[in-house]
Amino acid sequence: MTPFRILLFGLILVAGILYVLNPGPEKFKEFLQVELAEQASARARAAGEGVGGETGGAITGFLADRLGRRAGSLASDAFTREDYKVASVYTADLNGRRPGGAWKFLGIAGWFVPMERPEMSDITG
Repeated sequence: MTPFRILLFGLILVAGILYVLNPGPEKFKEFLQVELAEQASARARAAGEGVGGETGGAITGFLADRLGRRAGSLASDAFTREDYKVASVYTADLNGRRPGGAWKFLGIAGWFVPMERPEMSDITG
């Protein structure tokens, strides 16, 4: 076999593997729920750090977790997918009509890599 044929076979093999592992919308929903839940929970915890005492901290932690799960479940349906067969680009616009709230993720080989991520202050207004 010539080096060109080996290279061509390798490229076809890699493209086939990427095609099979291209994550679908269901996987992105799961990822988005976890990602947004963690972000919203961290934001709520940071906002509630000023609350003193053990009881205040426990309440803040509970509310932060609830807020995170709720935000993740609400936003998991608000995305668009551009399918390129071997990879997908997902855009989740959490800010509605205001600019600056669109998140972009590259879905490739079962992974999601952030391409654009707005600051949390842009999302919350």
